[in-house]
Amino acid sequence: MGILENTACILCTKTTLETVQQLKTEDISTLYKNRLHVEISEEFKDNETINYVKCTSCNLHFFTPICNGSANFYELLQEKQGFYYNANRYEFFFAKKHIKATDKVLEIGAGSGYFASLLNAENYVGLEYNDKAIEDAATRNVTLINQSIQDFSKTHKTAFDIACNFQVLEHVPNPNEFINASLATLKKGGLLIIGVPSANSILTNNKNHVLNFPPHHITRWYNDTCHNFANIFDVEIVAIHNEPVTEKLYKNLVSNKITDRVLNLFNPKEHILVNDKRALKIDGFVRKIVSKLGLSKNIAKKDQIFGESVILVLRKK
Repeated sequence: MGILENTACILCTKTTLETVQQLKTEDISTLYKNRLHVEISEEFKDNETINYVKCTSCNLHFFTPICNGSANFYELLQEKQGFYYNANRYEFFFAKKHIKATDKVLEIGAGSGYFASLLNAENYVGLEYNDKAIEDAATRNVTLINQSIQDFSKTHKTAFDIACNFQVLEHVPNPNEFINASLATLKKGGLLIIGVPSANSILTNNKNHVLNFPPHHITRWYNDTCHNFANIFDVEIVAIHNEPVTEKLYKNLVSNKITDRVLNLFNPKEHILVNDKRALKIDGFVRKIVSKLGLSKNIAKKDQIFGESVILVLRKK
């Protein structure tokens, strides 16, 4: 696990950081215990506090010092959470529309190989760290390489038409380095396709959203940040697309919105993490009211544009 104290943005590298909230790592560990029944305190090493900061230049929000999860942490999550690697992510189907049958495709952080199975492409290479995920991919005849994009890019410059990663970038301790390495593998005019949780969505960016904290997520991605990619990297933006809200998530969206508003009344300075016992109690009460009164029908459509993920399609210049 890498632990760094950042004075510069890990995306645009400018020294324009502001602290949004200082958190006790003990409180984050308690959140994981309450919500997922996992013990993660060792992931923070000797850090008793961690800062949630934003870059005023590119609007990236991230946690520092960087405490990204160990291999054991991700294996534990995969064991505890059956949904961890999803076979039918919305961004898979959106990305597939931009890929031709003749394209050479690189997927970074390929998980259990579900996108490769959907793509059914002959010219596909997948990179993945998680040994259990690599084994699972092999059961569906998808061979993955256990190698970082930084190392892989050194020997595969301008080799691919498409490079993609889905629900990966938010885990990466140095997104600037990661993205530049990804771009190095692309031919001129090649596409880099990125899917990340949308920080504009109350479905993923509500208070005490456990998997949106370290050691799981290091960064939070707003649409404003995505638009800044053209200023940071040698790319042009082809598309920034927000996943729509599905019918089954309308109720969650409304409940999260109301719960956050109530928590803001009690905790106006605690922007992302509040006392979890209070949060659980209020959330439970709100969900009962939303269900009983059918509030989702009246409120949810206003936020339909901000589903769980945002997808970037970037063309290398």
